[in-house]
Amino acid sequence: MNPLVSVAIITYNQKEYLRECIESILIQNYSNIEIVIADDASIDGTQEMLRDYEAKYPNKFIVKLSKKNQGITANSNLAHFACSGKYIAWMGGDDLMLPEKLSKQVDFMEKNPDCSICYHNLDTFDSKSNKTLYFFNKENKYEGDVRKSIQFGTFNGACSTMVRTEKTPKNGFNQVLPVASDWLYWIETLANGGTINYIDDILGRYRRHDNNITNKYNSTIGQNHIDHLNTCNILLSKYPQFLNEIRHSHSNAILSLRHYLPYGSTLIYAFMIKPKFKLFLVIAIHFITFKKFKP
Repeated sequence: MNPLVSVAIITYNQKEYLRECIESILIQNYSNIEIVIADDASIDGTQEMLRDYEAKYPNKFIVKLSKKNQGITANSNLAHFACSGKYIAWMGGDDLMLPEKLSKQVDFMEKNPDCSICYHNLDTFDSKSNKTLYFFNKENKYEGDVRKSIQFGTFNGACSTMVRTEKTPKNGFNQVLPVASDWLYWIETLANGGTINYIDDILGRYRRHDNNITNKYNSTIGQNHIDHLNTCNILLSKYPQFLNEIRHSHSNAILSLRHYLPYGSTLIYAFMIKPKFKLFLVIAIHFITFKKFKP
């Protein structure tokens, strides 16, 4: 018998896209699924729509409706701990599956029992025009053990990722990281054993629109930047044996902040060339972020 797959969707005020997301799951050619949806107190009619789906498809939907907004990480945990499948396929409420996604990923993971995370390429498209902007994994198609995930970050698009549930962190997503907690979740899954593997097929569509978290540019260091830096701190304390890989990611995270700091480019490049600048730069970021980043 085909193993149960939990399709975990996290959503907030995405009603205009969420129905299309759900319908793309319902037309999968893999039928043994449960659809777990965690809504973070939407006020756009999302929760009413989800109740309708729950009534229309009894025993297919598990709907978790928050009464107050908790944030991305808490909402992700609401979905994570409601999943009972052998595998969890993660989705954003605005993204889409192509019809063979689940069957191909399950087939791969069943044939490769050492695979703890499986991901695939994505068609990244503009929501207004429906035109392809680029393919998510045109260049970065990494495979390997936990070291790859630490060194190269979130090269696996979240809505392309299927995880082996028994390998996921027992505490789910780390609440210390309120926004960008997915990278640590992937790392801790792999730290429990197994590999991350890539299927070179386009099996999903990643929607780009004005409300994407990653589209929201401002001139200050945001919580997602702080979360990435603090992830490196957590990794150093938990996995010191991967020091070189962690240093690589930490340096890239610091380098990505060059546009946000006064004379940032000069200081960052100096830091990359001369390690003695590291302490100064880390302390500067510590105070600029109002001590939210803790070196």
